[in-house]
Amino acid sequence: ALFERVVLGRHLARYRQCTVCRLTQTQAPDWLDEAYASAIHSTDTGLLSRNVRACAIVATFLYLSRVGDRPVLDDAGGYGTLTRLLRDSGFHAYWRDRQATNLFARGFEWRDDLGPPVAVTALEVLEHFVHPRDEFSRIGELGAEYIITSTEIHPGERPSPDWPYLSPASGQHVAFYRPETLRHLGAACGYPVVLVGPYFQIFSRRPFPSWRWRAAVRWGEPLHLLIRRLRPSLTVQDSEAQRRRLEAGEE
Repeated sequence: ALFERVVLGRHLARYRQCTVCRLTQTQAPDWLDEAYASAIHSTDTGLLSRNVRACAIVATFLYLSRVGDRPVLDDAGGYGTLTRLLRDSGFHAYWRDRQATNLFARGFEWRDDLGPPVAVTALEVLEHFVHPRDEFSRIGELGAEYIITSTEIHPGERPSPDWPYLSPASGQHVAFYRPETLRHLGAACGYPVVLVGPYFQIFSRRPFPSWRWRAAVRWGEPLHLLIRRLRPSLTVQDSEAQRRRLEAGEE
């Protein structure tokens, strides 16, 4: 083991690192039911600001990639914050999450009849994977062109025992990555093109103009203001669709 930490105040977590792919993980976590008693932990005070920035990056990349009205899936979408922000920006985003309740994008849950998504976003998700290859493969099976992730890459060859991203107070973070770990994961799951940044990453089935992603990460926030003017928002349209569903007794 690299080191040990106490998580949730009473469970001993032992952290180990794979000598092949450099994935750092805890032992099989038997505390997850307790950790997910609330899907979003009270220490996650950056949830809203993180989603606002993520929306700017994702929307800019989608616009530069000319995805049109093709569906986008926010997997493990939490309260539906990013799904709603992307729809407000004119993109046909949908929500899916096994742990959380959809509060902000009700009526726009993912359905298989939508067909393959052009992109799947899985933000602040990888660090929750108990079985990263199996769980990433599940996302890959959707057939998206791109998988966009965010997870904090630990500095150095191995994480420090006092690295805040271990998040022992929540008990929800159990897997931690190096750039080579993510490249290994992508190649194993049919996404061999991987661009890794310190916080945002993108996986692709085939080569694509990487400047689109780099521009989105670097200039997404100012470019997003322009994109909001160029693409009609779905906000009012979605509200009307929900009203019709309610009148029809569909909710």
